[in-house]
Amino acid sequence: MRLTTVIFAALLALADAPQALAAVTLHVSSTIQERTTQADVTLADSYMAVDTSQGRVIYDFKTRRRFAVNTAAREYVEYSLYDTLGFRVMELQNRVRLQGVLPVPALNMAVQENELSLLNGAPGAIDEKAEDGVRSYAIGGVHLATWSEAGTKVAADDAAQFARFMRYAQGGHPQLLDKLAKGGVIPGHLSFVLSGDRTLRLDISAVRTVEPQAYDLKDYKREMSGSGLDALFDRIAAMTPAQLTAFRAQYPCDSGSDFSEPHALDTMLGKMECTLVTGKPMSLTEEQKEAVKASPTVGLLFAAINPKNSSDAENAVKTLVALRTQAPRKAYMLEVFEANHRARLKQVKVARDLFTDVLQANPVLAGAYKDLGDLLLMQYDSPRAWRSWDTGRRLTPGLPNFEAVNKFEASMVAQHPEYF
Repeated sequence: MRLTTVIFAALLALADAPQALAAVTLHVSSTIQERTTQADVTLADSYMAVDTSQGRVIYDFKTRRRFAVNTAAREYVEYSLYDTLGFRVMELQNRVRLQGVLPVPALNMAVQENELSLLNGAPGAIDEKAEDGVRSYAIGGVHLATWSEAGTKVAADDAAQFARFMRYAQGGHPQLLDKLAKGGVIPGHLSFVLSGDRTLRLDISAVRTVEPQAYDLKDYKREMSGSGLDALFDRIAAMTPAQLTAFRAQYPCDSGSDFSEPHALDTMLGKMECTLVTGKPMSLTEEQKEAVKASPTVGLLFAAINPKNSSDAENAVKTLVALRTQAPRKAYMLEVFEANHRARLKQVKVARDLFTDVLQANPVLAGAYKDLGDLLLMQYDSPRAWRSWDTGRRLTPGLPNFEAVNKFEASMVAQHPEYF
């Protein structure tokens, strides 16, 4: 059974983790609305591992990968470390938009920052109070957190790693987690205010400094789904470089060059497909360009590729569907454009099914993985969005279509180095 990743869940264990000079282990009891979960956490220099009753997950900060391990089945799924922060960046933007239409008490931004461990705009002034061995923190008059002064003294790097564990697996306002990281103590008790009048309570125990554990996945295999999108991602993720090269060779670029009717549409779609697979620009002779201009079916295709508005998109979908009979070899390429139009029309399930059909027809179509990832992120399925993007980038490194994704990742590292 696949382990799903959610914003505040922690399921952890490691693959190929670098060895630390020392590690800290601790037990975390986490309670939200009377629901309590237990976790055993390992904090090392470049990774952290959390074990729960559901399994394990590893956050590997050196490779920027996450491994969700089903310990019972001895299987694992590999994810990108960017997907957690990427989701939160998108979600914070969404909540900022909602703040403009909802009453202020219903969506206090300091509380949202506390829940998402992400700052929106400039830092606020922290109001800190200490009483009876407990420190209390507020920003802008809004109470956000408390934690005990009592706890376990640890090295500075270990305190910083505990704060990073909080960012990924629990929550906490970025400014308060910075204080926690610099405090040199892992508190015995912490609480954080979340949206919806909820409170996260953490009890920390059994904090110990130990030799780093040698986690690896030698005795585990990659989980292989039988169908759907995960099957596409799993298959390519499991391939060695040699296997990937051989797999790509099974789907060579279409060498067709007949632009006369009734072959013109198939030929043009084949040329487009090659560009989305290799990233190389399309090259046509002058004679072929003239034939393309004269083709009525190719003219209909071009007219349906870039609709200006929703009404045009609906008409473009009808055109693309009607053209399928004119492209017996490459009809699935029409579905790439149709899927993007369907996504624009908020027909996300239809769009997702179309992308699945396309990638089953040509699983090395790297550009389609980019568009599919965009659709998945629109649905807030950031783990699969990054799996889709990673699949496409592995198939065709340097494909220009992924430039926006690469820039998004670089911006997250630059703006939020505390996550990495």
